[in-house]
Amino acid sequence: LNKKEPHVESAVLFLCVSAYIDNRMAVRKWKKEKYPTAALWIGGRKMDMIQEKTYESIYYQLWELSQRYKTFTQFRVIGKSHDDRMIPMLEIGTGDTCIFCVAGFSGVDWMMSDRLTEVTMELCRNYECGWMVKEFYEVKKLLDTTRLCIIPVVNPDGYEICRRGYGAVRNPIFRQMLKMQDIPCDEFVCNARGMNPVLNFPTSFSSRKKIHQQPASENETRALIRIFQEYGGRGLLIFCGSGKKIVYYRQDQKFSTGPRCHRLARHLKKCTDGKLERFHTENEKRSTGRPEQFYGEIIHQPAFRIEIPVTGKNREEEKMEIQELMLLPLEYIYSLTQ
Repeated sequence: LNKKEPHVESAVLFLCVSAYIDNRMAVRKWKKEKYPTAALWIGGRKMDMIQEKTYESIYYQLWELSQRYKTFTQFRVIGKSHDDRMIPMLEIGTGDTCIFCVAGFSGVDWMMSDRLTEVTMELCRNYECGWMVKEFYEVKKLLDTTRLCIIPVVNPDGYEICRRGYGAVRNPIFRQMLKMQDIPCDEFVCNARGMNPVLNFPTSFSSRKKIHQQPASENETRALIRIFQEYGGRGLLIFCGSGKKIVYYRQDQKFSTGPRCHRLARHLKKCTDGKLERFHTENEKRSTGRPEQFYGEIIHQPAFRIEIPVTGKNREEEKMEIQELMLLPLEYIYSLTQ
């Protein structure tokens, strides 16, 4: 610009700043339309807060909880996805044994991952304050008997793809391969390699169907297998955001845990308005192996898949969903001692 004409430079600068502000206002308007808002009180003033979660925010929320509640929590990375995203786990409680609470196998199930993260925050707060849930469950007493190992996002690649599109995939080969499949992002259920981790476990009902699709071929599957075998535990709860029912897996008769699974499933049913459904392995495809099957066959402990609809239409419904989810692991631990 001509330094002899400063008014021209000022005009150009004004136009650039105006364009930047207009762009930021447009982005803010789009976010408010796409994501629900909640009230946040800061310094006595009520402000709007956009409830936008990402994989990174879930990861750091779990890490921050472990730093704040160091006496009864432990943060751990159990593995990495194919797109080099870490899979976090938070342990709550000081019990000698544990149960697993897992969600986020599918990208379309991102709302359940968000809810389970919020459940983790609520459990830590209740444990520290010594509160009771529903005037019945003593959180500190229960978690000092059997601790919770919570994994909100097993498939972080699918979570990011469903929320942000295929551009979230860092590996250019994987990104192009997924784009060629022509699947809408909001219907994507696989990981960055195009495989469904929930059907990739090595069980007596799984077999190799195609090349590079043998059981336990995915990083997410191997991470869970390692932590299951290392910790063992007293049970597995898999949370899915779909129809309202509890599906329990009954092991082979030689393990003699079928009646115990049914008893625990009936206790869990009290926390929901759903129904019980027996999981028949013989009806599954011979090429698939699910995590509840694997856990039952290898660890010889009950495993359940709990399906609860999550909508999140407003903050009140979100609170009810979080409360309902929080009751399930507490009821399971309580039922183990009965």
